[in-house]
Amino acid sequence: MLIGELAATLGVTPKTLRLYEQRALIPAAARAENGYRFYDDDAVRRARLVVGLRAMGLSIAVIGEMIRDGSRGELRRELAGLLSERIRQLSEEIAIRQGHMDELEARYLALLETPRDAPGDCICRALNQDCRCNNDVRAAG
Repeated sequence: MLIGELAATLGVTPKTLRLYEQRALIPAAARAENGYRFYDDDAVRRARLVVGLRAMGLSIAVIGEMIRDGSRGELRRELAGLLSERIRQLSEEIAIRQGHMDELEARYLALLETPRDAPGDCICRALNQDCRCNNDVRAAG
């Protein structure tokens, strides 16, 4: 398969495939008579693997290690371990972000509950502070 065809099939650019070839993630392409890169079936399978692993968020370095280690028949086990760890990390990040969102939502709702007679600059409720804005306005007047 020509590099352009393979790239289109996989949804990547020819430049990406050349990078994967340069980093030894996929076998070097043979050259057709016209000088174009031509990938055999093994290279196509490897390219599908690499693109699929990249779609899961794995780095080129990690994929390189996996491919080298994969020759020992441990690819599935290693991928399961990496994905399990990534799921744990994402769950933690989501929990942290959910906490931030809950906090912002509470402050937003508190801001909406500011009395209408409060000065326009009063954001005390959003800051979780006791409001003295009306007292400050009266004292200044």
